[in-house]
Amino acid sequence: MLSPSQQLIRLGFGFMISQALNVAADLNVADRLAAGERSVDDLAAETGCRADALYRIMRVLAAEGIFSETADRRFELTELGSALRSDEPSSPRDLIRMMNREPYLAFAQLGHSVRTGLPAFDKVFGKPRFDWLADHPDDAALFQHAMIALSQGDNEAVAEAYDFGPFARVVDVGGGHGKLLSEILMRHPHLSGVLFDLPAGVQMARARAGDFPPHTEFAAGNFFDSVPTGADAYILKKVIHDWNDERAVRILRNCRDAMKPHGRVLVAETIIPPGNELSTIKLIDANMLVVTGGVERTEAEYAALFTAAGLRLERVISTGQPISVLEASQL
Repeated sequence: MLSPSQQLIRLGFGFMISQALNVAADLNVADRLAAGERSVDDLAAETGCRADALYRIMRVLAAEGIFSETADRRFELTELGSALRSDEPSSPRDLIRMMNREPYLAFAQLGHSVRTGLPAFDKVFGKPRFDWLADHPDDAALFQHAMIALSQGDNEAVAEAYDFGPFARVVDVGGGHGKLLSEILMRHPHLSGVLFDLPAGVQMARARAGDFPPHTEFAAGNFFDSVPTGADAYILKKVIHDWNDERAVRILRNCRDAMKPHGRVLVAETIIPPGNELSTIKLIDANMLVVTGGVERTEAEYAALFTAAGLRLERVISTGQPISVLEASQL
């Protein structure tokens, strides 16, 4: 058993494990071991690495259960490590790769965010995260793949868990690629739906308009200014967490002002649980502090946002995934 001091030292070395995972993901080591055990010499020759150096990193990851050293300098994939394979549907590979690039560098300035409450990313890279991604298309593409990996199954879970039957028209605010709206409309053919996003996002969605169910419309705009009017449900999945309280309230208020009387605003987010339990969302919240300036919130904090926007939290619907649906009505 580790002493308290040894446990703290191990936690302090956490960044080394993170970077080792990143190297393994970049080199596609899990894919290369999918057919069975291999020697480090073979892996090094195939990936253009130094065998001794690669062995030392593989040994670190074997101690974490990612790989298993079966004989001298030979490794095989474990069940845990198999999740790093690029052909695994729910693989976190791209998320690990993304987090260990610019967010990793921004975290070296975590103290700046703690002292100021502002994203360290802006200090390190000279501009906000999403502005930086707009200038770096390759990194932006990796970010999109990472977000898909992080939210695997969320769209289906939200569409299944919430009853959209009573509505006639739903607007997916900040709907991006439109996967959530498609899932909702497929389950409720009577609904008409509007995919609302920035012009660039809508343009990308229109390019694959044939993939959407009938009665799908596309609308471009900025949700800080306004959203399409006249719907009886406005859903925002993984939108509100990107913004501080002031800007989040502005988005919610615009939805409230646009919807029909007795309509609903639906916020789909992962809620921070109370107490001291381990939870990935607490780590993601720290990432939001440092990288984007956004906030992951507790149920009480979401309720306070709704109140400030002239809404009332009616209920919270759990899904089969970590994400929940918070339903709000007009005050």
